[in-house]
Amino acid sequence: MIKKFKKVHIEITNICNLKCTFCPPKILPNGTMSLEKFDDINAQLKPYTKELAYHIVGDPLVLSNLREYLNISLKHELKVNITTTANNINKKHYEALMNSTIKQINFSINSYNANSHKKTLDEYLNPILDFVKFAQEQKHEYFINFRIWNLDEEKSAKEFNTKVFNKINETFNTNINIEEVYKERPKNIRIDRKIFFNFDEYFNWPSLQNEVLGTKGFCYGLDSHFGILTNGDVVPCCLDQNACINLGNTNNTQLKDILSSKRVRDIQSGFKKGIVVEELCQKCEYRTRFDK
Repeated sequence: MIKKFKKVHIEITNICNLKCTFCPPKILPNGTMSLEKFDDINAQLKPYTKELAYHIVGDPLVLSNLREYLNISLKHELKVNITTTANNINKKHYEALMNSTIKQINFSINSYNANSHKKTLDEYLNPILDFVKFAQEQKHEYFINFRIWNLDEEKSAKEFNTKVFNKINETFNTNINIEEVYKERPKNIRIDRKIFFNFDEYFNWPSLQNEVLGTKGFCYGLDSHFGILTNGDVVPCCLDQNACINLGNTNNTQLKDILSSKRVRDIQSGFKKGIVVEELCQKCEYRTRFDK
């Protein structure tokens, strides 16, 4: 019986035009997955999932031929999630971003606050909002999320978030209150039809240099999802950007063989029993959220 996954993260490129303070340094060289390889992986994935996310690290909008990747997924009847800083979004992206295979677009708004910018916040937000207005005119059927993943107990980004909320309130005639957000900690707030704020807290990326946090627990890696890096390496989750847990490479091994390997089965059976098998997982702070 084939194991089904809710989503598979495919890193079509690991190149990004920003250096966010919340992202760890990238060890692997810059790369972009070829269209031919991407087509092959899409075909192999069809028995395992109905949904892709074009992201582990890297930003899909840096690619001038994003439309061609989307058309490949459309051909294979796979829905697509796009996560982007949208630092470079302009009208050249509009056609690609109206592709019917897109299920969701996530704009990482807090990326602005995690970089040193020459542009103002308005200069960053206005092109994003211009696109959203265009998508609304085209009666978009996918979800648009403005991600604010910077909530912390110190409220370190509260001033920035207030400016963002004011801009959104002004644009969409909403009344989102910063104090209520920090008090209630909602996961989402609806802004308009299929448009939401999406909230979360800062998190530390896993690293083999971290302290061991425990050998018991659970994670959704290889349960609800797994990842494929630009170079073809298969990893158990969307946070293993450097393939510390390298399950195999799609350039020389079929996915069905990688996903049925002993190492994969050991990770999956371990989590089912509440045992954390891999060293990186034992040192992953994000995983501990699921122990609650």
